[in-house]
Amino acid sequence: MNGIWRLTLATGITLATLAGAMHPAHAEREMLGGHWRLLFHATCVLTPRTIDACRTLQAPATFAVISVVGASLTVNGIGDYQADSRGRYTVHFTTMVIEHVPQGSAPAHCSNALVFDGAYSGACREEGWGHGHIAQGRTGMPDFYPVKGGHTWQDDATGWWDGTLPARFAESSPVDTFNPACPGVYNTARFMKLFGYQTVPSGITARLVLTHH
Repeated sequence: MNGIWRLTLATGITLATLAGAMHPAHAEREMLGGHWRLLFHATCVLTPRTIDACRTLQAPATFAVISVVGASLTVNGIGDYQADSRGRYTVHFTTMVIEHVPQGSAPAHCSNALVFDGAYSGACREEGWGHGHIAQGRTGMPDFYPVKGGHTWQDDATGWWDGTLPARFAESSPVDTFNPACPGVYNTARFMKLFGYQTVPSGITARLVLTHH
């Protein structure tokens, strides 16, 4: 699940541009290391006009509720990444998934099966840890730093969904998170443009913020 990278851009881009002009490969490696924090917010009010955009916005996760016209889906996530100079990282993340379905009931027990394959009216929270790397991804971004077209790839993750009996989960296949490895603030239009949307239908809201220290 996954989420949003942040940074104060002005000074960082200036320094990165100068360093990259002198020693591009070395500069890219140096820029990957450190602590990254990603904050992600995405809301879909589901109508026939927003379903496809919502699937794109929430990818790579898939939610059955997206096909329910009249429902809404909100995902809020925080990820703290510690990366080395090669872009290999460890991550601690929390995600809140809020669904509202007409005549839906509150979740009795949050789990992968309920959150991704079911529908409910309420909130489910997950917490987890994992490993990954920064590599070329789907959006093919222009020259943002630290790496042209860089995305975070999650190689593995373990954790649980909150509850009286926490439901554990584990993933071991590399997945492109579609989170650009370029510090800054991405509003709805800017983020969706990475996936080819020149206009975004009403009912889709996103905000992704990434910092790097």
